[in-house]
Amino acid sequence: MYGVSVQNFYIRWKYGQYGSCLHRQMNTRMDRRSPACNYNNGMRLWKKIPLRFKTRVCWYGFAIQVCVAASALPPANPMNRAQYSDLYAQRLATARTAYFRVITSSNRAADIAAHKALAELEDAYPDDPTAEAYHGSLELLDAAHNWQIWNLHRQASDGLSRLDEAIRHAPNDPEARFIRAATSWHLPAFYHRRQQCEEDFAWLAQRAQSDAHVGKLPPELAAASLNYWGQILVRRKDYSSARSAFQQAIQIAPQSPGAQDAARRLHNLL
Repeated sequence: MYGVSVQNFYIRWKYGQYGSCLHRQMNTRMDRRSPACNYNNGMRLWKKIPLRFKTRVCWYGFAIQVCVAASALPPANPMNRAQYSDLYAQRLATARTAYFRVITSSNRAADIAAHKALAELEDAYPDDPTAEAYHGSLELLDAAHNWQIWNLHRQASDGLSRLDEAIRHAPNDPEARFIRAATSWHLPAFYHRRQQCEEDFAWLAQRAQSDAHVGKLPPELAAASLNYWGQILVRRKDYSSARSAFQQAIQIAPQSPGAQDAARRLHNLL
């Protein structure tokens, strides 16, 4: 309308490039209404701005500069993927050993050690499904030896919820699924976990050998899962498939407790 847009006017005023050309491009009426067109008048406008707004603008600018500078800094002593995986495997192996020591010894000291090892694993790797499954199973083991009958149902329910939550977060985690299946195997019938238990072992049996081969599942647990599955097949009177499951368990980890029990059961089927 007046030969120069408001945007261009602001840009030129901001960078101090507004000179006498404004007077040539704008008529007299616009020139009388226009704000200051030089540096001095621009400073007068800046002085009229309340102090709190000036402070806020300065702090925003400072914060942006800090964020940009921090994003350009290299990470301090980064841990590569291999080191992270090795550390996780070590802590998981420690917690696993402590857990199974509770099953074999059934004493208070072993239970305390298992809780401590699992707490360290969960603190280092929050929301890890395998650690959560072990924690849930350990709670059920504690409930089985708890003389406080009034806390039995609550403690068992918490343990089962942890087991189910672990599988919900990682349905393809073989170790977490084995812990849920093996724990459910030993529960009384009124918990109604038998069908789910058999479905878990059927899922494990299909991939036990491959998971043990690539390291997704310890060989001892793979052999145990096939031993459990063979027992399920015996109940279903599918003796041929049961023999195959027992033989696979023996091949995966011959010296493991699961494989030795499978060898005994296989001998009874022959």
